[in-house]
Amino acid sequence: MTAEEANTQAGVSGEIFYIRNPVAEGETALTFVTERDHLSTMVTRPGREVWISDMRGQETSLDREGFQLVRHVSTVPDLNLIEEDAEVDQRYIEEMTALLMEVTGAAHVFMQGAGKKRYGPSATDRLTGLTNALPALYPHGDTTDASAVRLAEMIMQFVPDLQLTDFSRWAHINMWRPITPPPQDYPLALCDARTVRDADREVVVAHTEIRGGGDFVFDTTGYMFSPEHRWCYWSEMTSDEVLVFITHNSDPALPHQVAHSAFFDATCPPGTPTRGSVEMRALALFA
Repeated sequence: MTAEEANTQAGVSGEIFYIRNPVAEGETALTFVTERDHLSTMVTRPGREVWISDMRGQETSLDREGFQLVRHVSTVPDLNLIEEDAEVDQRYIEEMTALLMEVTGAAHVFMQGAGKKRYGPSATDRLTGLTNALPALYPHGDTTDASAVRLAEMIMQFVPDLQLTDFSRWAHINMWRPITPPPQDYPLALCDARTVRDADREVVVAHTEIRGGGDFVFDTTGYMFSPEHRWCYWSEMTSDEVLVFITHNSDPALPHQVAHSAFFDATCPPGTPTRGSVEMRALALFA
C-alpha cells in the first residue's frame, strides 16, 4: 500500500517534525540535546502535516511493516512505579523479556536496562525528578547502522559464552505501552519501514541526560520528509496493549528500522489528562 492509498483509511491529520537542515557528506553531524532544544543544531520546525492511518482492527507484522500491536496484561499493579522501585523494574524486565521471546521466536532476549517512562508536557507532577521524560516529537530511530552494532556488542559483553556471530541474525526492538487511559493526546506514530529509503536518513548525535549518570552521547537516526512515508498509529490504546517495533535489524531482507515519533492528536477532547507511557529496548538473538 502506498502513502497515497493509506490516506483513504481512517486516521487523523498530524504534524511530524522532520529534519529541515541535512548536512553535506563530511560535515559535522547534527545534534539533538534532549529537553534542551536551544542547544541542538538539528532544525525540525516548521513541521509537516501528514495523514496518520489508524491501524485499529488491521494486521501488521514485524517482518513486513516492522511493527505490530500485541495484547499483554502486566502483573505490575502500578506502572507509574517503574524507575522508582527496583522490584517493579525487575518484574517488568522479566515479563517483557518473556513477551518478546514469544512474539518474535528469538532464542535469547536481553533488555537494555529497565523501563523508561515518558509523560506529556502538562504532567508536571510526574515529570519532577525525571530526565529525558518528554515525548520525542521528531521522527527518529534509536541507532544508526554503526551504533547498532556497537550497542549489540556492548550488551553481549555481559553475556558469558555467547557471541553475535553464534546467531543467524539479531535485532534491536522497542516495546511501547501507554500507562494512562485512552485517549492519548500524544500518541506514538510509526512509519511503515517499506516506505523509507536510505536517502531519507540523517545521522543525529543525541545528548541525553541519564538520571544519576550524567550525559550519554550516542549516534541515532533522524529522518527527512518524503511523500512516500506511510505513518500509522493505534487509536484508543490501553495499558494492556504494547507496540513492538524494530529499531535495527541485521538482516537486510527484513524491515531495517522503524522511524517513530510522538504527535499531538488535535481530535483528543480538551481537558483529557496527558499521556503517560513506558518503553523497553531489547536485543533479540535468532538461531
